[in-house]
Amino acid sequence: MIHAHDGSEEGITTLTERGIDGLKEFRADIRTWDGGVRQFLIDDQCDQEKIERIMADEPKS
Repeated sequence: MIHAHDGSEEGITTLTERGIDGLKEFRADIRTWDGGVRQFLIDDQCDQEKIERIMADEPKS
């Protein structure tokens, strides 16, 4: 991740191309784990509403 100045006082935090590729690789990897993405989110203690929003966007396998 990098912090970029966008003309505002706060700027923005964004990902480099390598950062995006890394997230894609990570996401593909956790899909192979027991319980997949849902179990990862539960283990990471995400709230149920967030888990449901994320899982609604997950491809059905």
